[in-house]
Amino acid sequence: MRDRPLLLSVALGSVSALLLVVVLAPVLVVIAGSFLNTAFLGISSERWVAGGESELVTFKWFGYVLNLYRPQLTFGVQLALWNVALCLLIGVPGGCALVRRAFPGCGILEDLLLLPLSIPGITVSIGLLQAYSMIRGKWGLLLAGQLLYTLPFMVRSVTSTLRAHDHAALERAAHSLGAGFWRTWWLVTLPNLRHALVVGSLLVFAVSFGEFNVSFLLNTPLYQGFPTALYATYTTNSFQVSSAATTLFLLVIVPVLLVIQALGGRESTKIEQGA
Repeated sequence: MRDRPLLLSVALGSVSALLLVVVLAPVLVVIAGSFLNTAFLGISSERWVAGGESELVTFKWFGYVLNLYRPQLTFGVQLALWNVALCLLIGVPGGCALVRRAFPGCGILEDLLLLPLSIPGITVSIGLLQAYSMIRGKWGLLLAGQLLYTLPFMVRSVTSTLRAHDHAALERAAHSLGAGFWRTWWLVTLPNLRHALVVGSLLVFAVSFGEFNVSFLLNTPLYQGFPTALYATYTTNSFQVSSAATTLFLLVIVPVLLVIQALGGRESTKIEQGA
């Protein structure tokens, strides 16, 4: 009987390890393909032209991708940062209003914010093209399309934090001590939302930088995100080039996801300790 928990733990651990291998295997193959001779990966259809068939390792493909797709990579980062700024500007006061200034229909409005996440990207793109045709051809329309997908993450991060902790009591205490609205907002509300703002900003950046559906349909020849470059490498270039582009994408997005995971776990620990 005592061995059952141990056997169960071993079984669950084995299943988890197997799932991890299944998930990571394609990613590791792609990363390896960005600098290893594809013949060693069993891909005989690709021609190794880095420096000879006997060469095992080269980082030539990263330079090729950067030279060809640096504008897309730079613009993708800039677009993600603009999304973060707008989501902070709109989502933080909007999320506070939904919790602190409840009004008839605020619950429906909060649910509607999630609507773009549940409908096809082509539908969102066509709606934006028809509603805002005056800015067609500029990157503002692309920013608006991504904002529809990223804003819900910021709003939900803010509203979840406000509902999980009794921040309203602290704000009332500040008002009772003579602090006005803006002073309370600056000294009490924003510091209490610091964790939510950091996690929300990282989520917005990750979603914006990796978003493809709306971006592919709304981009212009002059303004394209890095996922568009990834698509181009997959359809027109070799496995080595597409692998190098994918690895560069992961170098940007994986650290962001790791920080989100670390901050999320830290906040959960704080909540459990407070309980």
